[in-house]
Amino acid sequence: MRWLQEGDENSRYFHACINSRSKKNFIRALRVGEDWCETPSSIRNAIVEYFKQHFASAHWPRPNLNGIAFPSLMDDDNSWLVLPFGMDEIETVVNECDGNKSPGPDGFNFAFVKALWSVIKGEIRIMFDQFHGIGTLPRSFSSYFVALIPKINSPF
Repeated sequence: MRWLQEGDENSRYFHACINSRSKKNFIRALRVGEDWCETPSSIRNAIVEYFKQHFASAHWPRPNLNGIAFPSLMDDDNSWLVLPFGMDEIETVVNECDGNKSPGPDGFNFAFVKALWSVIKGEIRIMFDQFHGIGTLPRSFSSYFVALIPKINSPF
């Protein structure tokens, strides 16, 4: 109760509390193994060494993989995998997606995408072509979003 009345003031009580806390937090000596560190510099060095060892990265031996034959794709399979997405392929995937799953970062689920497919399919195609040309998705796709998902009986 006294702290509430005098704690925030520059009073004798305030300074007594601070001095008490400082004395309580002061490290007079530190035991390292069987030895005691009593000087401030030896205590500081012992603490620094402890954390250097605690957070040091260990070197782990790695297995030698030379001479091991890993399976690889044939050239025909590889060239098929790097082809641009076709509009038929994109439409098939959109139609196979469940429209009742949780919404995306923009708040819309696939029921919305399916309902407006004739309007947005050109933009979606441009996005896939840009992805294929650049090889990365726009930064906005990997942003973190918090979405509240409404509980409804049926969207239809």
